[in-house]
Amino acid sequence: MNEKVNSLMDRVKSSMSWKTYLALMDEDGKILYTNFNEGLNDILKRFAPALKTLDAGDYQVKNFAKTRLVTFKVTDRLALIAESYAKEGLLIFTLRNIAEKLKDEFVELDLQLMFSELAEEESEASLAKVV
Repeated sequence: MNEKVNSLMDRVKSSMSWKTYLALMDEDGKILYTNFNEGLNDILKRFAPALKTLDAGDYQVKNFAKTRLVTFKVTDRLALIAESYAKEGLLIFTLRNIAEKLKDEFVELDLQLMFSELAEEESEASLAKVV
């Protein structure tokens, strides 16, 4: 699964024409990919509860002193997060284009994650019955 996430995020990075830190996170706050520093990872975890209120295509912007952090919901469960010096509108436009261009890959990843979570839950339930 990590290989698929890394491959997808490499494609996202190649679509960015300026220095951008990226993360991919599910709506439960699990960080699937990040090249952020630890301080920004902590901020991401605080944003996790808000992700459940966003629909696919929605975004949130957090302005810092010199940079912007844009959280863009690419599927109902996955969010692509970018932190950059780029202007807010340009960052949103780029993330929207990436989400459209790679929509099938994000949806496929979302489904794989959902099925793996269901398999884990079934496995845990089976173990609980044995014990």
